[in-house]
Amino acid sequence: MPSARTFLFSVLLVGSFLGQHAAAATQAAIKVEQLSSSQLGTWTLISPDGTTRTSNDPGVNKNSFSFGQTDFGQLTLTVTPPAGMSVKISTYRGGELVESKDVQQLSVTLYPNDNYRFLIQYSLSKVGILGVTSDPSGIRFRLRGPTGRSLGSTSPHTFTNLPAGRYAVLFPATESCLQPPRHMVIVEAGERKTVHVTFNCEVQSATSTVDTTRKSKREIQAEVEAREQKPIGERK
Repeated sequence: MPSARTFLFSVLLVGSFLGQHAAAATQAAIKVEQLSSSQLGTWTLISPDGTTRTSNDPGVNKNSFSFGQTDFGQLTLTVTPPAGMSVKISTYRGGELVESKDVQQLSVTLYPNDNYRFLIQYSLSKVGILGVTSDPSGIRFRLRGPTGRSLGSTSPHTFTNLPAGRYAVLFPATESCLQPPRHMVIVEAGERKTVHVTFNCEVQSATSTVDTTRKSKREIQAEVEAREQKPIGERK
């Protein structure tokens, strides 16, 4: 017959086992996905206990990320879209679509055993046109945008469906011409902007006439001897 101590230990062991499984059973499942034809934005989740998770956290897959949640109550999702893009959030609970809205923030009430999926979709909405020309033409350049994206092309070139924001146009130095400074331009939705860069080729061409021919030892010696024969005040 088992002793009272053995019986008590068995009860505690079973209770611990059931408690662990009960905790696992009351865990809610959360999944956040992002879709975009170009760039992804940034999302932040605020849990009921106040802790946060973001798409920039180490180990987080920006396209699709799943995790378990053991705190229940209000869960808030905030999305920051890339420049010139709008966002739509579709909320699924238990595999069924609850709502789909063009918003950057929403909240849901999280219960034990809930299963939520948030689908974030981005689309270009604020776009403009930027034309880049140069004199002379046919020069390679780079265009850097507000999100750090870099585009390369050759002048003249027109960028269409460009996300609104601040851009830098960078031309390199060319043969016999000085490198122009970077040109900043703000592209606005529904408008066309043009950047024209004129290269300064006069300074380099003027310096190209400098004589860099090396003199022989005999020529140098002759110049020294001629200098020594002149009065001290006339020597240079």
